[in-house]
Amino acid sequence: MKTINQVNGIPLHYARLTNHPYGTRGQQRNFLIDEGFLNTLQKALQEVFEHCPLGIPEVLTTAGIFVDKPGQHGHGKAFDIDAIFWNNETLVTTNFIHQKELYLGIESFLRKHFGIVLNYYYPNHKDHWHVDTSVPVDYNESSKSETLYLQLVLKYIYREEILVDGIWGRQTSGVVKEVFEKLGIKTPITTKANYLKFLDSTGKIAFKLYEQKTSPRHLLNNLTEVIEGLPQQNKLAVREALNSFLDHSETATWLDDFEDVHDLESVIEEIIT
Repeated sequence: MKTINQVNGIPLHYARLTNHPYGTRGQQRNFLIDEGFLNTLQKALQEVFEHCPLGIPEVLTTAGIFVDKPGQHGHGKAFDIDAIFWNNETLVTTNFIHQKELYLGIESFLRKHFGIVLNYYYPNHKDHWHVDTSVPVDYNESSKSETLYLQLVLKYIYREEILVDGIWGRQTSGVVKEVFEKLGIKTPITTKANYLKFLDSTGKIAFKLYEQKTSPRHLLNNLTEVIEGLPQQNKLAVREALNSFLDHSETATWLDDFEDVHDLESVIEEIIT
């Protein structure tokens, strides 16, 4: 075990205390970590931030590395990411709905190094990514966490109509073939080389899409998703209020002036050529 308070020069902070609550920069502290796992973590974060348009962050908050409990945390071989802070931008993992492209770009590169990545849609992981090396990096059709990631990027990065349920089936399989063809990647996705190429291309594409200007239509789509996640007793009233706003003639005229900028075709062409 080794004691660290930074990775690749990025300070590691803890922000799950009363005076340093979740979502803040917290306070730098020491963490115990397995040295072999640290080597993987260093390589992963180096690749993430080499490609991320925001560059190297100022602070990374973590919910923990070595934790006295069963599983990979008990061996110092797991890492939880709560939030990433740059100078003028912050990604808090609970904000997935508002920062999908940035979130999925980062996750794509993390998956090139960690066989286990549990994200916002995986039960009990809305407020952090969990990564570990307990299984090899590949795509397994029976893996819920891998299929959730796959469906999320198919839906939000590649704009395919697909159900995000973590279950590999005919619909997911068919859409994968279509997207892989667009990207010039061979199938099946279960071949490691094909999967790694998909992760790499998707990470780069997601980051390019993140750099595009966010339109009001995109923000409204995000708002609609937030409403759908509300408790049933609140959902109806908020949805009706939003519909009243959208149905107003002046609102409709204003929205007609905006396009939902998501120039996927040109981004794909730029990345794969």
